[in-house]
Amino acid sequence: MNILVLTPYIPYPPNFGGSVRIYHLIRQLHRLGHAVDLLSFQEEGSSGDPRGLEPVCRTITLIPRRVSGKRGCQLASLVSARSFQWLFHRSAALQQALDRLVREQGTDLILVEFSQMAGYRFPAGVPVVLDEHNVEFDLLARMAAREGSLPRRLYNRIEAAKFRREERSACRAAALTLVTSPRDGEVLQQHLPGLRTAVITNGVDCNSFARPAGPRQPDAAVFVGATHYFPNEDGVLFFLREIAARVRQLRPAFRFAVVGGRPPPSLTSQRADWLDVTGYVDDVRPYLWNASVFVVPLRMGGGTRFKIVEAFAAGVPVVSTRLGAEGLPVEDGRELLLADEPAAFADAVARVLADPALGARLAQNGLAFVRRYFDWAVIGDRLDAALSNVRK
Repeated sequence: MNILVLTPYIPYPPNFGGSVRIYHLIRQLHRLGHAVDLLSFQEEGSSGDPRGLEPVCRTITLIPRRVSGKRGCQLASLVSARSFQWLFHRSAALQQALDRLVREQGTDLILVEFSQMAGYRFPAGVPVVLDEHNVEFDLLARMAAREGSLPRRLYNRIEAAKFRREERSACRAAALTLVTSPRDGEVLQQHLPGLRTAVITNGVDCNSFARPAGPRQPDAAVFVGATHYFPNEDGVLFFLREIAARVRQLRPAFRFAVVGGRPPPSLTSQRADWLDVTGYVDDVRPYLWNASVFVVPLRMGGGTRFKIVEAFAAGVPVVSTRLGAEGLPVEDGRELLLADEPAAFADAVARVLADPALGARLAQNGLAFVRRYFDWAVIGDRLDAALSNVRK
């Protein structure tokens, strides 16, 4: 098939959640013989590099976009019937490019990455498949319930109500909606009974993440994720403020690395000799391979967690909240340890650090799990089957 993929940013290098998913789905479509045309925004100041996509895309079309007016757009959305998400992702230039590419490339199917990109006029007769990285209105509602400031909570509630209407409309108009977890599919089905969905989970290149032989750093924990993304920021602050002190009481040599690009001031201002907020790194794998435990202290979010899947592939034992592991068919005590309350989470981390045999068993089970269900080649075959059914 000739597949046009529509994205809000250049999905290369694949160094954070959304870019990892988009890049590997495109790579799998190419592997399976489809011709991929990429249409993407190119944000000012972005580190996105389209050259990395040239081996897997037939054409790459980039539409420049300024992001400096984001705050103004948020304010404008308060007096608009449209959500900020919808307004911010609208572009006449991108609409023109979309129309031209469909006409010139003989597009058989349009794959839209993120529901925020679904507000365009799509040509009649060309099926649209919407890839829901998260159910965004559900995520916004969770953020509204969790964020501390009253203005932010009110804004997110208004935004969630507007975008719920727009996101549901986009799903209804799509020939197929992809979700990253059964839970997200159930959320959509509650709002749109009978909606045609397919679960295409997030995945990992297991060979790339395979851990080399060698010792781990004792008493070392790591978190990997885009810390400028509020659910990740909230989770790390939750760990630092409510969990870390108890871990250090139980394991005085404890060290914690927070790895991810563009850390916000709330994290960069933290100062402790046992804490390392790295910012962007070229390769997260050495941090995973070196750690004795991977922590996922998330309290909000949606979809399926790249961070846990990658930690499993890297052979590092995981301690997570239940919401942090949401969307993964894992069992507490088999592939990972689950805990929600601060004291229980701290105790679980300390157990893994104190018991190398427990950590080795969790790591072994996690690796077997991810190889069976979440290698990108397995997911690519599922995606190919789902898209082929749309064309029948």
